[in-house]
Amino acid sequence: MIGNPTSPDHFRKLRNRAMAVFAVMVGAYFFVYFQRMSVGVVGYDMVEDLGGSIGILSTAYYWTYAAMQIPSGMMADRFGPRISGTIFLLLASVGSFMTFVGTAFWMAVVGKVLIAAGMAVVYIPLVKLVSVWFPRQDFAVLNGITIAVGNIGAVAAAGPLSMLSEAVGWRNVFLVLGVVTALFALLCFVVVRDHPKQAGLPSREQADAAIGQARSDDASDARMPVIEGLKTVLSGGRKFWNCALAYFLVYGTISVFQGTWAVRYFDSVYGFALSSAWMVTMIGIGKIVSTVIVGAVVSRGYVTSKKRLMTFGTACFSAVWAVVFLFAGQIDEYWLWFAVSAAFGFFGGFMSLSFAQVKEWYPIAIAGTSVSAMNIFLFLGASVSTTISAAIIGTDYALSSFSLLWGIMLAFAVMATVLVSTSVERTSASH
Repeated sequence: MIGNPTSPDHFRKLRNRAMAVFAVMVGAYFFVYFQRMSVGVVGYDMVEDLGGSIGILSTAYYWTYAAMQIPSGMMADRFGPRISGTIFLLLASVGSFMTFVGTAFWMAVVGKVLIAAGMAVVYIPLVKLVSVWFPRQDFAVLNGITIAVGNIGAVAAAGPLSMLSEAVGWRNVFLVLGVVTALFALLCFVVVRDHPKQAGLPSREQADAAIGQARSDDASDARMPVIEGLKTVLSGGRKFWNCALAYFLVYGTISVFQGTWAVRYFDSVYGFALSSAWMVTMIGIGKIVSTVIVGAVVSRGYVTSKKRLMTFGTACFSAVWAVVFLFAGQIDEYWLWFAVSAAFGFFGGFMSLSFAQVKEWYPIAIAGTSVSAMNIFLFLGASVSTTISAAIIGTDYALSSFSLLWGIMLAFAVMATVLVSTSVERTSASH
């Protein structure tokens, strides 16, 4: 029994448990990015030992992750984040162990597929939990923190992972990942609850009402039939489709550069004495900084228009791509490209606001479905773009091939800027 839902003790317990639930899921999200970006660093060692292609490893991950997005949202809304997260983190752990013991390239591919399927069911349950356990106005900053933590994982999967792999070998890296992912599955089962009432605590609505803050009539424990929820989201017109397609393009370009080809590009074209993996590290650091900043300024009301902020960031992201394309192979200066990589990550992070912009149009009952519908376009974009990149680059790593690919990615970024600028955001007058 929750007793008196207005007691200060219940409020404190609600906040503490909410933070514990968030910490477990955001900790797991660190490894979502770590696994996603690891191909760009350890993939070369894997291919050297097992044969095959880095492009295949990368596209296998992204296509699987994309295919799991709608099922992920449906499971989070239908069965709850706790069970969904636990089962699929265990699946990712199995994929890591399979990669560790793999003796043939097909085993590495199957391992990547299992890892991708498991890791795909972390972010959507996390978003669902934030919607249920935290005040509505906290979403932007908590989502920013989530993306930032993910990008810390991406940073760790660059320079630090390169050093770790050299020290212990790529197989042992996946052994450790298997163990850690299994531990997070256990934590998810033990700590996470789908709703505060399952932990004997007052709902978010009760807590808000007790301090005179109206939460609206959108109940945190409401349910909506899965198909009805999906139809509601997909019929959103410019409320949904502009942001979804823009992120399709932006994340596709990020996956091509940060997640797949940056290290090979800088090594093949420039051959810098310093490790090119640190370029990828700076991309991740740039995204960490921007996602935290944009989430904070929106949550605190310093910026009232998510649309205008995203349009600015995506336009600057396009400008960075223009530099990468126009000066490809021309400026042999490590620290310049180091700075360009940081700018690439910083402005690429602005699109994280699109989740908050889209989510505001839909009720909590389909929070998982609405965000997963957005998320599928990110990873369809990554899948399509990395597939295109693998066909263009092949195995010769020629400057002309990279230049062609960078030109296509620049066009994608420009199209994304147009889409964001014509999207529709929900204002206070819309509520």
